[in-house]
Amino acid sequence: MEVSPKRSDLCRFKVKELQHNLQHSHISSVQSVFFGGGTPSLARPHMVEKVLAAIEEVCHLEENAEITLEGNPTSLETKKLKDFRAVKGINRVSIGVQALDESSLRLLNRDHSIKEAMQCIHVAKQLFPGRMSIDLIFGRPAQTTQSWAQELEKVLSFCDDHISLYQLTVERGTKLFCQVKSGEVIMPSTDQMADLYEVAVSLLDSSGFTRYEVSNFARGYLAECVHNKSYWQGLQYIGVGPGAHSRVVPKTISENNSVDNLCISKFSRKETHFNNSRNNELHSLQNNNCLSKNDYNNYTVREARVNAADPANWLREVTLNGSGVRKITPQTMFDVICEYVASGLRTNTGITAETWNILLPHITLWEAFHESTVWLQENKLLQVSSERVKATRQGLNVLDSILPYLLNILEEKFTKFD
Repeated sequence: MEVSPKRSDLCRFKVKELQHNLQHSHISSVQSVFFGGGTPSLARPHMVEKVLAAIEEVCHLEENAEITLEGNPTSLETKKLKDFRAVKGINRVSIGVQALDESSLRLLNRDHSIKEAMQCIHVAKQLFPGRMSIDLIFGRPAQTTQSWAQELEKVLSFCDDHISLYQLTVERGTKLFCQVKSGEVIMPSTDQMADLYEVAVSLLDSSGFTRYEVSNFARGYLAECVHNKSYWQGLQYIGVGPGAHSRVVPKTISENNSVDNLCISKFSRKETHFNNSRNNELHSLQNNNCLSKNDYNNYTVREARVNAADPANWLREVTLNGSGVRKITPQTMFDVICEYVASGLRTNTGITAETWNILLPHITLWEAFHESTVWLQENKLLQVSSERVKATRQGLNVLDSILPYLLNILEEKFTKFD
């Protein structure tokens, strides 16, 4: 069967997959929509309208839902912002500026110039006041703390109230990967990367930005991204489109699992975050008496899914099965808790007792982490109380070094359950 991955096919089949995933889940309400992955702003506004209409056909789209459009600051995409602003619902934009240095933009293979980026930000601020985010990449070749500080100061002079910072990752198979491997391009050392990050944290803090997650900074609580916070709270998401990833509780689990009340009673408030290539289904957790200690490592409570990456293969899967999923990995409650710890520690909220007690009522946060982390507390890297476990300002800077130790503690606690 030949499947032609035309743009119209991609849009139509994403809508089809979205509705299929909604219908085969316990979702009843959608509180955020994120059109991201690739360059969704290059699509037509009617695509957004179709997606929102598809959600409303199956469940409730909340009145104040956060609906974000992600795009790059090219002249073409900037011209389309007005059209997208006219679409009912879109109330936030995320602009992939990445750098305010022409040589870095070329190295990163970006299609826009600094001038285009500045113009896009100007237009976006007018159309979405207080609801525009800028993405920046640090750790670029030849980047110094001085040049990075100057670049950030320039950004701070015209940005809105949200900035995301991402460390450059050299992906295998890219031109940059070949340049680094051959020695043509030299990447900053680990210590240099840490210095660049700390410079950014200090500058943003002095400008009124709160680091509410390792890579995300907001000037005021209302500027924080609802969509992203749901990832870090360890909740669920459904991905739609080629290569999308998901964490979902499908209806089949509650229908077939011997602990069939788990999905409905624990995940009883249903909220979905849809992303053009990542549709996020979120469930708040309630009722903490569903699993015995032995169940935590033995029963599947949700699934980790990965869609076919190739558009043609993804289209074929959606045509045949309604969903583009190619790989499903069952997850136990232990898996869910580990993911919550790993993501929760990235935030300024940390791991909360409220969520922990729902996931793991047999042992308190204090019992799980206090005694084993005294050395981290004494070195002012971790704060442990009966209410929460969170990384300190210094701890967030070295979280990748702390996290494996904390996950080992969890594994030891679960071993005692068996």
